[in-house]
Amino acid sequence: MPKVAMLRWWMRVVGVFYLLKFVAVAFIKAPIAGQAPEALARAASGDHVARFLADTWVIFGLEMAALGIALLIASRIPDQAKTLALSILGVEISGIVADVYQVARGHDWSIPGTWVLIHGVIIATGLLSLRPSRAARTHLRAGRPGISIFVYLNSF
Repeated sequence: MPKVAMLRWWMRVVGVFYLLKFVAVAFIKAPIAGQAPEALARAASGDHVARFLADTWVIFGLEMAALGIALLIASRIPDQAKTLALSILGVEISGIVADVYQVARGHDWSIPGTWVLIHGVIIATGLLSLRPSRAARTHLRAGRPGISIFVYLNSF
C-alpha cells in the first residue's frame, strides 16, 4: 500500500475511533461507570464534586470529537496533514502517561492496562504510516547525506 494511502486509512480509523470515544465518555459515561460507578448516582443527586467529575469527562470527550473530526477532514489530504498525525501520536503518548499515573495512584490495572495497549497500537500503526518512503530510506543507507536529508524531509 502506498504511504499516502496508508496514512489516509490510519487517519480515518483513528478519527472514527476518537468519535466513538466521544460518545462513550460524553454520553454513555463509560469511564466513570467502569472506575467510579457511585459517582454517577452522586452526580444525579446534585453532588458538586461528582458533577465536576462527569463534566470533566464530557470536556475530554469534546476534545476527542474535535481531534476525530480533524483527522477525518485531513484524511482527504494526508500528505499535507503529517503534523496533525504526529500530534495525535503525542496525544496517545500522553494517554499512556495518564494510564500509568492512574495505576501508580492505586487504581486497578485492568482498565488502564487495556488503554495502554490501545494507545500502543495507535502509536505503532501511526509510526508505520508516517515512516519515510522506501526511496528516502535507500538514500539514507547509500550514504548520500545531502540528498538523503532532502528526500527524507520531503517524505513527511
